[in-house]
Formats: sequence, C-alpha cells, structure tokens
Amino acid sequence: MLGRALGTVVERALDRLPRPAARGVRLVAHRGFASVNPENTTHAVTRTGGADAVEVDVRRAASGEVVVCHDATVDRVTDGTGRVAQLSARELDGLSVLDSGAGVPTLDALLDAVPDRVAVNVELKERGLGSDVDAAAERVENDVWVSAFDPVALRDAALPRALLFDRNPRENLAVADELDCVAVHPSVALCLGTRTVHRAHARGFAVNAWTVDSPGVAWALARRGVDGVIADRPNVVRQP
Repeated sequence: MLGRALGTVVERALDRLPRPAARGVRLVAHRGFASVNPENTTHAVTRTGGADAVEVDVRRAASGEVVVCHDATVDRVTDGTGRVAQLSARELDGLSVLDSGAGVPTLDALLDAVPDRVAVNVELKERGLGSDVDAAAERVENDVWVSAFDPVALRDAALPRALLFDRNPRENLAVADELDCVAVHPSVALCLGTRTVHRAHARGFAVNAWTVDSPGVAWALARRGVDGVIADRPNVVRQP
C-alpha cells in the first residue's frame, strides 16, 4: 500500500511537468547545451534537438527588462564588460556571446525562439523576477517552470516551482515542501551519494539532477530513479 501511495504522489508531480521523450528520463538542455552552443542565446535554444526542455538563467537589465544571462557580469561570455544590472537591454543585445554574433537576449525574445514542443526551465538568478517571468510565460504555448537556489526568489512566481540545492538535502526538501514546489533540482553528487532521490519522491517531488556531463553519470542517475537530467551536451542520454 505504501509503495502504491508513493507512486501516486510522484505521478501527480510528474503530471505537472513536461512529458519525457522515449528515453526513460527527461533531457534538459543546460543553458541550451552550453558545451556545444553559445549559452543562453536564441541561437542555442533553436539547436536543442532531442531535448525535452531547455534551461536558461535570468536577471534584470538596467532598462528594466528580464534578460538571459547566467553571470552577474558579461565579462566571461561576451566581448563586453560590466554588470548586467548596469547595462540596458539594447546594449546587452549588441554584445557577442562567445564570438557567436548572438547577443544577450531578453527573456521575451528567447521564449519566442524556443520550439513549441520544448519546455522551458527559467532559473531566477535574482529576487523580484517572478511576476515578470509569469507574464512572459503567458505569451507562449511552451510549458514553463521556474527554479532557484533562493527560496525568496521562488516565492514571487506563480508558475510551477523547483528548488535548486547542492547541500543540506533534508532541510531543502522541507523548504521545497513549504514553497509547494512540483520538483527539486539537486546536484549530481547528492543524487548519487545520498538518499535524496528517494526522499524527494516520498514527498511528491519530481527530481531533475544537475549538471550531468557523461552518459555514465546519466545512466547511474537513471538507476537511482531521477526523472530528468540537466546536461551541457545532448549525447549524455541516448536519443529516441
């Protein structure tokens, strides 16, 4: 009876997230498969064939728009310098990400570029973005959910939520419960080295592990029962 009840709880959580392709686990393109594409760009999200979802990171530009960039500064990934919060969306779009010619896009522009069948995981890198992301998601047909390490950032969003964490799994699972998350995104180390996957499923959460860098790790995670892998390259999971 306990096993049947646990299965029902997990199925309900999974029903609120995008359906997987025929590989057993969902494949989420981390920053649009950052190892093979210029990360977090419209170019990247149009080249994620085989992925069930794409993960991107958002911050607020000086001009107020929500823009897609992992770091607080543009120095690492573009030909420019400076903090995202001190550059306008127009200035950010004029930069070149990793010599690709693609600029740092607004979230609206990026969502418009994502194929309809691909879901989108928007990671909130700052507080105060949730309602803006909710509004952006309303414009598109894609399934969208938000994630963050910061519980306060997640509270602002009405979209389905997932808590990211790489330590203190028991405490973070309790926080995810309090936030009414549909999923948790633990690190690979927690998924493989602790009972986090089992405990998360027992609480009704889907589990997406990050960041997966090899087929062997993906296989080990699948054996552990994870529901999705967040990966920098597409070949970590066998394509259907």
